[in-house]
Amino acid sequence: MMKVTTYFLEIYNRFFVLFLTWLLNFLVVYTYKEEIVYLLGQHQQNIFPYFISTNLTEIFFVFLKLSFFLGFYFIYPIFLIQLFLFLIPALYKYEYLIIRNLFFVSIFLYILTTYFTYEIFLPYCWKFFNSFQLNAEESLISIHLETRIADYLNFFIETFLLLNIVLHIFLVFILFLYKITLNFIIKHRKIFYLAFFVFATIVTPPDIFSQIIVGFLFLTSFEIFLFSLFLSKEYEKGE
Repeated sequence: MMKVTTYFLEIYNRFFVLFLTWLLNFLVVYTYKEEIVYLLGQHQQNIFPYFISTNLTEIFFVFLKLSFFLGFYFIYPIFLIQLFLFLIPALYKYEYLIIRNLFFVSIFLYILTTYFTYEIFLPYCWKFFNSFQLNAEESLISIHLETRIADYLNFFIETFLLLNIVLHIFLVFILFLYKITLNFIIKHRKIFYLAFFVFATIVTPPDIFSQIIVGFLFLTSFEIFLFSLFLSKEYEKGE
C-alpha cells in the first residue's frame, strides 16, 4: 500500500511540474503574442503581416488559443523527460537503452518538424495558395486574399500537429521494420518507396513540389535506417 501511495505521489509531483511548465509557457507566449503573430506571418509579401478579424471577440480568443497551443507544444520535451525519469527504476538495462534512444529520436523529430514547418512548409504553402489571386488587369475577375487571423491560426495548428503525428507514425513504422529481416526489406524496397510517396501525397498540399520534399524526407530516413540496420547486423556477426 505504501508503494502504491509513493507512486501516486510521484505521478502527482511530475504532473505538477508539467502544469507549472505549461503555465510558464502560456504566460510567456501571451506576453509576447504580438511578436509571435508577427513571426508566424512574416512570410507574407507585406512589410508587416496583415490579417483581418470578422468577429468582436475573435482577436482575444485567437491570442488565448495561440497561447494554449504553444504552451502545450513546447511542453513536449519536458513531458518526455518526466516520463523517462518515472520509468527508469522499473527498466532493465536493455529496456533503458531502447527507451532512451526512442526518446532521443522523438525529440529530434520534434525539433526537425518545428524547423521544417516554420522555415519551409508554411512559407511555401502561403506562396502556393497566394498565387491563386486574380487581378482584374490580367483576368476577367479580381480576387484578393485577406486572411482571417482565426483561419490562419487553425491552419498553423493543424499543420504542426499533422506533421508531428506523421513523423512519429514513421518512427513507429521504423521500429516495425526493425523486426523484419534486412533481406526482406531490401528485396521489397520499391514497395516502400511507393508507399512513402503515396503517403506524402495524402498529407501535403496538392502540388508536386511539396509532395517530392516530404517523400524525399521519408526516403532519406528510410535509407539511413537501412544503413544503420546493416551496420548493427554486421556488428552482431563480428561479436
